Amino acid sequence: MATLSLQHTLPKLPVPTLEETLAKYLRTIEPLATPEELERNKALAKDFLKPGGLGRALQQRLLDVDRAAPNNWLDDTWWIQKAYHEWREPLLVNSNWYIMMRNEHNHPTEFHPTAENPAYTTFQVKRAAHLAQQLLDYTDTLYSQKVPVEKTKAGPLCMHQYTQLIGVTRIPQHGCDRLAYTPFPSPSKHIVLILEDQFFKINAYTNDGQRFLDGDMERLFLEAIKQLKEIKRSAPVGLLTCDHRDAWTVAREHLLVLDPKNRESLQVIEDALFCVTLDSAKEATKADRKTDYAEWAKFGMHGHGGHNRWCDKSMNLIFERDGKFICHGEHSPCDALIPSLVMDVIIRKPTELNAPSSNAAIEAPKHLAFVTDAKAQEHIKAASATIEALSKNSDCGIIYFDEYGADYIKKVVKTSPDAYLQMAIQLGYYKQIGQPCATYETGSTRQFRNGRTETTRTLSVESVAFCKAMENPSVKPEEKVKLLRAATAAHSKYQRDAASGKGCDRHMMGLRLCLQPGESHPLFQEPIFAKSAMFLLSTSGLFAGDNFMGTGFGAMYPDGYGINYLAGGKTLKFGTESKFDSKATNTRQFGEHLRQALRDMRTAVEQTLPEEERKVAAKL
Repeated sequence: MATLSLQHTLPKLPVPTLEETLAKYLRTIEPLATPEELERNKALAKDFLKPGGLGRALQQRLLDVDRAAPNNWLDDTWWIQKAYHEWREPLLVNSNWYIMMRNEHNHPTEFHPTAENPAYTTFQVKRAAHLAQQLLDYTDTLYSQKVPVEKTKAGPLCMHQYTQLIGVTRIPQHGCDRLAYTPFPSPSKHIVLILEDQFFKINAYTNDGQRFLDGDMERLFLEAIKQLKEIKRSAPVGLLTCDHRDAWTVAREHLLVLDPKNRESLQVIEDALFCVTLDSAKEATKADRKTDYAEWAKFGMHGHGGHNRWCDKSMNLIFERDGKFICHGEHSPCDALIPSLVMDVIIRKPTELNAPSSNAAIEAPKHLAFVTDAKAQEHIKAASATIEALSKNSDCGIIYFDEYGADYIKKVVKTSPDAYLQMAIQLGYYKQIGQPCATYETGSTRQFRNGRTETTRTLSVESVAFCKAMENPSVKPEEKVKLLRAATAAHSKYQRDAASGKGCDRHMMGLRLCLQPGESHPLFQEPIFAKSAMFLLSTSGLFAGDNFMGTGFGAMYPDGYGINYLAGGKTLKFGTESKFDSKATNTRQFGEHLRQALRDMRTAVEQTLPEEERKVAAKL
């Protein structure tokens, strides 16, 4: 079955009724609102719903938007601009995601410098060449539409995001960025290798259009490393992609006007299938569990001061001198779940230390030169200062927990692992801060054509009752577990509604975007409206992630956390980011509270089990 063969069978994203959305919205604000605020907002909702009122007019306008949309009223009309491209903050930390991959089962412990340049190691080059080839193999499979259609119990899922993964680049523009047009399949036949802030075009196919072997790619990488000693180096223009989007827009326009060579080099990078980086730092980052893998996570989040990155690219494969591998990408073309699924495939085949080569005619690596002047150098200097401030303020790490995992949650607790982990995050936050907060969890709407996400609002009346009971020593274990089950059930119900296109956030976003100049409604002006969408906990779960050491993205707010988690059968990993300058948050401390929350929840569950079941549970 071809990858895109069922796209035409998928329904469009529905427009919920006003009554459904307002009822759900009012339920979600209840834990955050005072009784007076709640009653006032109920009255405003009633006014919004009245016949002939503004709410009815907005709903009709939105239904017309839906009629005009060929695939998806949200994605076709607004989503990528409003969710990503109009946001002008730097992509680094704020928007881009990273995935830290596991080492190979027979990963070497000694690393030998290459003959071409001692800053790089032979295994680093071999693994990078191998995994670049693996991703190219996957690309060939995708382009021939042989990637299987993903399915759930509800039916097939939309595969459109896979067409937005390879060869896609974000282009900075004034006010609102764009994606460079990339046909599917992409006509590009090259990748870009980044070495010490220098960019090299690497043809991924022979002169007659055929793929070559791992050993050939390795040879090309070594040739580019050799060229580093021979070329006239260009300024580190990649740093500009990490800057504020408006600043990068101005800097890019200046480069384009300055010299035609800059357009040529930029276009080669922007058209590349993906980028590969060989990091030349003298020492690889430490992968130390005792520090929550903080140093390695920081490298995934922002590298060494933003060097050797092209933040606009949808896929960057980054290798340290000890062969550690991180994938880093731009978030707007597709949700991080898609590249994580791809990485989970390509990582499985180990690197051949004596990879075969062919005698194929392959074009040598081409250095992509940039012409700069004093003004361009000032742009780069300013970008470097922005990156330094961002990276110094980013408090990130992987909260690792191996006392139990998803197997225990399913077999003993008998509840959804995702809902259970969401309650653990709620309890961990409650332990640290002493009060609940609005919480975002990514809900996938891929059962619809071109579906992306809907907000699953984790914070609920039930989740607050659960947290309060868990922190109250006078509450009996039976009551704590009863409240846990009520909270996870409420969460799972909301998650199913969100996946069905019946959350409240996307619909209310669409209604607000249909407002005409001069129109407003007091419901949208209420402080609780903004507070309920100020997601101090921004969370997203992927899958078991046994091939990953961790994943992550940045917090949405200065006093919040960004949490991307992996629910393995035996191990749980929570990639977490917050800000050092926040007086409210601290990633290390949150990690301890989260671990304690997971222990407390297990204790409460097991205290309610019969003796025999408790013995079985203890072994899981």
